[in-house]
Amino acid sequence: MGRDKARGARFLGTHRHRRRFNVVGPCHDELHYMLAASTRLAEVPDLVARGSYVVVHAPRMHGRTTWLRGLSVGLAESGAWAVVRASCRPRRGAEASGERALLEAIAQAAAEQLPAPLRPPPWPPSYDVRFAGVVLSAWARACPRPLILLLDDVELLPREIRASLLAQLRATYEARPRAAPWSVVLSGSDEVQASAVELLGPAATSLRLPDFTATQVAALCAEHTEETGQPFRDEAVAQIAAISGGHPWVVNVLAREIVEKLRPPLRQPITAAHVMAAAERLRGAWI
Repeated sequence: MGRDKARGARFLGTHRHRRRFNVVGPCHDELHYMLAASTRLAEVPDLVARGSYVVVHAPRMHGRTTWLRGLSVGLAESGAWAVVRASCRPRRGAEASGERALLEAIAQAAAEQLPAPLRPPPWPPSYDVRFAGVVLSAWARACPRPLILLLDDVELLPREIRASLLAQLRATYEARPRAAPWSVVLSGSDEVQASAVELLGPAATSLRLPDFTATQVAALCAEHTEETGQPFRDEAVAQIAAISGGHPWVVNVLAREIVEKLRPPLRQPITAAHVMAAAERLRGAWI
């Protein structure tokens, strides 16, 4: 029996789960190599603290959800606000529609992310929720901390619902923090950025979630080195940055192709030749 336990321990020790370069969905600390949210748009926490309404935009696969999750964690750690992050993506099987569906998504997120005293007060089942602003104002009045709302996938809201929500946020902006969210961060595609800023007016600050810099590409590759001991040579990192243009998903695709498909021995460094070989393999797969 003791021998079996020792054998099992050796197996787990040599086959422990490793983090990896992520190419599907948001990143998670325990599963993926990732950059801290504070390294991208480091000015946003200060904007939120000052009560700004912020529109963060970028194309798909730029890590918007991963970044927003990191922002949420960082803001919540201060203990100064009630921070809720919710997605505007329609929920499969949901019966509600329109602004009520959005409010139900926010309420569910609040139930998962906040202690009971900070959650929104329930509305009667018969209450006809026509205006999200009314409910958010009631929540802000009841909440013992200023409310910060982080909304992801804003482009997935129907156009008329999105316009109504933004108009209500602008209308209640002067009531912050007593009767409106203190700050709202809206994350969405480039296509919705202009309309969101127009509807929010002077209350809005618009920022694009940037591509990775060469330094950030190096930092991401260094996560793999820390995990496995396998270094990326400087010329390999520069080649990944050049080929990808800093696009976060492409950076991860290239690096994952190298370490999981080409699989150079861990005792060998990853070189520019590995990067070029991975790029050729991927080009052949996509064409």
